[in-house]
Amino acid sequence: MELKGIYPIVPTPFEADGALDFDSIDAMTAFMIRKGVNGLAVLGALGEGHKLDAHERGDVVRRFKSNSPHDFGLVVGVRAAATDLAVRMAQSAQKDGADALLLGPLPVQSDSVLFTYYQRVAAAVDLPVIIHDYPAATGVFMTPDLIAKIHHESENILYIKLEDPPTGPKMESVLEKTNNQIKVFGALGGMYAFEELDRGAVGIMTGFAYPELLVALYQRFRAGDIAGAATLFYDMLPLNRLEFQPGIGVSIRKKVFVQRGIFKTPHVRHPGQDADEKTMGHIFRIVAHLKRRGYEISD
Repeated sequence: MELKGIYPIVPTPFEADGALDFDSIDAMTAFMIRKGVNGLAVLGALGEGHKLDAHERGDVVRRFKSNSPHDFGLVVGVRAAATDLAVRMAQSAQKDGADALLLGPLPVQSDSVLFTYYQRVAAAVDLPVIIHDYPAATGVFMTPDLIAKIHHESENILYIKLEDPPTGPKMESVLEKTNNQIKVFGALGGMYAFEELDRGAVGIMTGFAYPELLVALYQRFRAGDIAGAATLFYDMLPLNRLEFQPGIGVSIRKKVFVQRGIFKTPHVRHPGQDADEKTMGHIFRIVAHLKRRGYEISD
């Protein structure tokens, strides 16, 4: 499966007591399909993947997969503190139905260790692998040279989700060093989505509770309506900015999905911050403004 377009990173829904909420997984999948996205990414940082045990991870992947059409890509986040554990997680994700892996680095700042890690995990599966380059979350910095080496030495490390700002210059450097062979997804809450598409990104893979806006942005850009894409982006950017707040971003998205009738509860497993009512009021004020501007945002 070729990955391109809009791949929202989605939160994992829980019941009020913290148990997995499978009904809301079903509702989330149906909602995203209606909004026209190309696929979903689950069990990343936004999906609280690090707060789920192996059995729960499998249940989540299988449930999302069971509701997805055959051409709807399912990307599963994998990150562990040891290479062998990451290999087992990757193999389990493939068995459970993943179409691709979003592979975060080991918590080790060593090019040789990271290179070996990516090669071993990628070789253990028959799936496309996406390098997750997000130093603010992982604490690990990967240079364009290292990324190019990892890509060149593996048949299935084909993509990168690039979240190391300034993203534009690094994206161009990575593309140059890989002879434009690696495919880049923009991220970081969509805060640089227009510029990333303009620099060659094949899509956007990020958490955002109003995916129809990203879909419209991507479609306008790909259709050659650059001015229309820019106008939409400049209008929606305050929403991206407010949603993409460190610490409370997961809570914000979950509360939006409750408001949109997708999740039953906004429960975030401990530890996790709670978005206050004032913050949510600011979110919904921006949404109301966008609706007045004529953008289609509906449940």
